[in-house]
This record gives sequence, C-alpha cells and structure tokens, in this order.
Amino acid sequence: MGEHQKAISYFEQALVIWKVVYGEQHPNVASGLNNLGSAWNALGEHQNAIDYYEQALVINRNVYGESHPQVAINLNNLGLAWDDLGEHPKAIDYYERALAIDCAVYGDNHPSVARELNNLGDSWRVLGEHKKAIDYLEQALVTWKQIYGEQHPNVASSLNNLGLAWKALGEHQKAVSYYEQALVINRNVYGESHPQLAINLNNLGSAWDDFGEHEKAINYYEQALAIDRTVYDDNHPDVAIKLNNLGSAYFALGEKQKAKKYFQPAHAIFKQFLGPEHPNTKTVAEWLALCDE
Repeated sequence: MGEHQKAISYFEQALVIWKVVYGEQHPNVASGLNNLGSAWNALGEHQNAIDYYEQALVINRNVYGESHPQVAINLNNLGLAWDDLGEHPKAIDYYERALAIDCAVYGDNHPSVARELNNLGDSWRVLGEHKKAIDYLEQALVTWKQIYGEQHPNVASSLNNLGLAWKALGEHQKAVSYYEQALVINRNVYGESHPQLAINLNNLGSAWDDFGEHEKAINYYEQALAIDRTVYDDNHPDVAIKLNNLGSAYFALGEKQKAKKYFQPAHAIFKQFLGPEHPNTKTVAEWLALCDE
C-alpha cells in the first residue's frame, strides 16, 4: 500500500512540472495522468483511476488522433478499470477498440495485440461466454510464447485465464493444470511474495473447493491472503476476495461462525471500495445471512 502512495506522490509532482513546462495538452501530461490512473487502480480506487485514464485519453486523441498506440493503451487501461468495477460489457468495448488500433498499427503478432486478446478473453469468461473466452485466450497464449518464450509473466497470465475458463466449463483438473503452470512461471519470475502468485494460489484453492477438497483449498487461500496482506495491507479488494473464499470454504465444512469471521471484513472492504450494489458486496452479504440461519 505504502509503495503505491509513494508512487502517486512522485507522479503528482511530475504532473505539476509537465503542466508548467508544456501546458495541459502534451503527451507527457497524458503519461503522468495514465500513471496516476494505474497507481490508483492498484489501490482499488477504480473510479478514481477511470477519471485519470479518461483525461489521458482526451489528450492523446487531441495530439495523435484516433488510431495511435498511446490511445490504445488508454482504452485498454479503461477496460481494466471497468472490469474491476464489474462492468464487463463496457470493458469489452474498450478492449475491442484498443485491439482494432493495435492490429492496424502492428499486425497480429505483437505484445499489445496479445494483451488485448487476453483481456477480452477474461471479460468474456466472466460473462459466461467460456468457449469465446478460450478462443481469445489461446490466441493470446500463442502470441506471448512466440514473442517472449515459455517463462514470462504474460504467458502465465494467459495460462491462468485459460484455467478459469476451463473451470467454468466444469473441467476442474484441466483448470488445475493451467493454474499450476502459471504458478511455476510466476514463482520463477517474481519469487514468493507477489500479487500474481496470490492470484494463482487463490485460483488453485477455488479449483480444489470445486473438488470438495475444502481443507486443501483453505491452505491455498491462506497462502494467497498472506501475500496480499504483505503487499497491500489489510484494506484492499484483493484481500477481501481471499477472505470471502476462506469464509465459503469454512462454511462448506460446516463451520459457520468461523466463516462469518472472514465474511464480515470481506463485506466491509467490498462495500468501501466497490459500493453496496457491486456483485461481490452482494454475494458476501448473502453469505453472512446464511451464517445467521
């Protein structure tokens, strides 16, 4: 948490200087706004991030026109923030516009194209269009491997997302295989305490939950939670995700009161960051009601 706040302080100082030197409508100003958006997004302040990304997009469109890679970056980042807010159709619209620009500029075999294919796949997965998601994710995976080789975080990202899609189709063992491949890559790249590892561990926990192996799932969730607390502190949406999953695993084991101790802070965090109407907030509220029955 502290590192992101420190980054925001530096980005804000840089932004002030660039505005003084170049005026409001300059690519460096747009870069500073985009960086602030990314920092706020990492802190779970997605609406704040959107405000910065939109300002950056306006400047880059004024400077470069509609079909420039910098415009695609802003569009993609807006998609990520809307995804985090649960607005997946809106996110897909931004990703598709970014993809169209990058395909026109770079052709099909480029990291930016793979990035948008991966993001589109993940959004379609969340919307339940799993076969469509797998098609996008497999295209992204092929491109990442061609560009970076087997041991790269972007390869791990596509493997993880493919695991999620196959899990949704009921192919839990296939999902575990993809998650484990992603986990190995991310450990090799980042070490033991990185948010990407927490994502992989959490997803492995979810897959084992689906197998009815709730105690094994709890072990993975606890590892993921420990990483997120180290990285973000206690008050972050990613922490809430792991708390919610631990609660549901303990609930499945019949330990309602223990589950409630995880659901309560998860609900408070989701409500603070995502609002009371977000699907995550509502889901945890439903779990809490079940714990009191």
